[in-house]
Amino acid sequence: MAGPALRQLHAHRAIHDASLGGAEDHVADMKTLLNKLEHKELAEEMQSFIEYVEQRILTHADSEEEDNGLYEEAVNKNPDLHDKVQHLTRDHDLMRIMIERMKEELARDEVDFQKLIDYSVSIIIVDEIHSRDEESFLLAE
Repeated sequence: MAGPALRQLHAHRAIHDASLGGAEDHVADMKTLLNKLEHKELAEEMQSFIEYVEQRILTHADSEEEDNGLYEEAVNKNPDLHDKVQHLTRDHDLMRIMIERMKEELARDEVDFQKLIDYSVSIIIVDEIHSRDEESFLLAE
């Protein structure tokens, strides 16, 4: 069963906003390091971003998707939400895919740092749209 914070709009929104804000801070730092051509520090910051997304955003996503989690509860209460929940789950999958691609790129001999920043920004965009949709579809005021 989903915890109380996952079922309350104001608490759930606060979780989303805090995670997004932290991710945006990482990206701002990455852009600064890229402009300064500080590649070693940039690679470390990108690794930190990956860990942040995994720990804050994707762990949250996992809890929503688990058995008796928010998504299952929502569909059980209102079967008409099935397709919307499938779309929300796909958003999570897209973020997971981008994180895996970032890991692969960071493991290369010649890293394309701009590509990694692009993935990072894309994760933030997907997560922001996803968060507002989730709040709108599944949580009442």
